Amino acid sequence: MSQIQNTTKRPISSSSKKIGVVFGGFSPLHSGHKQQIYKAAMLNDEVIVVVSGYKGEKRGDGIGLPLEKRFRYLRETFNDEPTIHIGMLDETDIPRYPNGWSGWVNKLESVMSTLIQDDMTNHEINVYVGEAVYKTKLSIYEPSWNVSVADRSTINISATEIRENPTKYWDYIDRVFRRAFTKKVLITGAASGGKSTLVRRLARSMGAPFSEEYARTYEEDSNVDDNELTVNDYFQFIAGQYNANSAEIKSASNNGIVVFDTDAITTRTYANLYLPKEDANKLEPFFQDTISKQEFDLILVVPPVAKYVDDGFRAMEWEDSRDEFHDNLMAQFEEFGLMDKVVLLDSPSTEDDPQGFYVRYVQATQAITKYTGVKFETLS
Repeated sequence: MSQIQNTTKRPISSSSKKIGVVFGGFSPLHSGHKQQIYKAAMLNDEVIVVVSGYKGEKRGDGIGLPLEKRFRYLRETFNDEPTIHIGMLDETDIPRYPNGWSGWVNKLESVMSTLIQDDMTNHEINVYVGEAVYKTKLSIYEPSWNVSVADRSTINISATEIRENPTKYWDYIDRVFRRAFTKKVLITGAASGGKSTLVRRLARSMGAPFSEEYARTYEEDSNVDDNELTVNDYFQFIAGQYNANSAEIKSASNNGIVVFDTDAITTRTYANLYLPKEDANKLEPFFQDTISKQEFDLILVVPPVAKYVDDGFRAMEWEDSRDEFHDNLMAQFEEFGLMDKVVLLDSPSTEDDPQGFYVRYVQATQAITKYTGVKFETLS
């Protein structure tokens, strides 16, 4: 674990006499958890929500939700709730459940004490649990606490069910935690291949949010074209595209799948081909850091086969290097170990579709279904 503080920074004052406590793995936080937390918040002066787990935990690390990330997500979820405090309990060095109760309760008390400014015995502690066994055990180790078992019969969902089929239970997952379950589709390729149009049409067919190519927007807003770009412009592209992609994952319209137009690997390919070598080298640390944070379930690559179109910003002399760009892009996906996620949209064109726009669209829908489980219905 890192040195991140294990509780939120807002302390609980001595004037708060009734303190509610809710604990769990929250992998993910769902509607049942939130109703329990809100109930505790309205029946007490303050509430401590404690997320627990251990290193290597299948329900945490195994699905991309390690303990520290869950803690951060909970803090973000309840950031605007001043009476709801978040704590983190690391179980790595104690026996696994159902053993190790004594050590676990000691750790729980330590987290609570970090938040409570005065002696804990000055407060009425009300603990809300989901299973009767917790009430039995806590009555042994902390008999002064009031422990009640939640009746969740009206919200018939569990974190286990969500982990097994997040798409089915998407509406139950807290919006912040949805990021961990979102299927991410990148569409990329050389310039003037129709990828931006493909992004829009695929995303809208699924009712999914999508990002736009940040570099194109940047050039239009700044009134510069490809030939004028400097290393400083590329710095903007790296951060701007990553932030644009991240914003769509966080979007309220995220229904479980998001489509991205371009990424840092694509930008790196442009930089390596069209910037002076010394300038491209200046960008490398930023490329490496951003690429390490990108996560894709599927990468759709549009080959350079469509007609090269002058859009007023595109460098027309780059048309002759489109094949070189494509080869370098594919080499970079190989370099970063991503070829198992790459699908080249190489279906041959037809007589009534000479540029292959529709056949590539259909191939893309089939790949999305295969890699993400999202099903399309297209015309035959």
